[in-house]
Amino acid sequence: MGKLLIILFSSPLQYQNTETVCEFAHAAVEGGHQVSVFCDADGVYNLVASQTLSDQMTFTKKLAELMEKGVQVLVCQQSARLRGIDVEKVLIKGVMKSSLGELAQLIEGSDRVVSFNI
Repeated sequence: MGKLLIILFSSPLQYQNTETVCEFAHAAVEGGHQVSVFCDADGVYNLVASQTLSDQMTFTKKLAELMEKGVQVLVCQQSARLRGIDVEKVLIKGVMKSSLGELAQLIEGSDRVVSFNI
């Protein structure tokens, strides 16, 4: 099947975008597509591991489950640094460090690109 790139710019609790991204990515994976999720700007907050609560299904847990199903989740290192997020210490396990240059390559190599913004 095809390659889908989802770009997430919004934070996890302000809007429903993160939930929509998780459901959209899940459906695409189930449909046999190769999926990548690139978190940029405030979207990097979606990847902070301390948001995981043991008794609730948080967005962080959903993203982690998607990674277990083969979804590639990437974070813009510069956006994270600008927000005081240490990409080496606080992100959920399995997130790949990336850049806007790599985002351009991902866009070029994808069959479809969907962006979730504020």
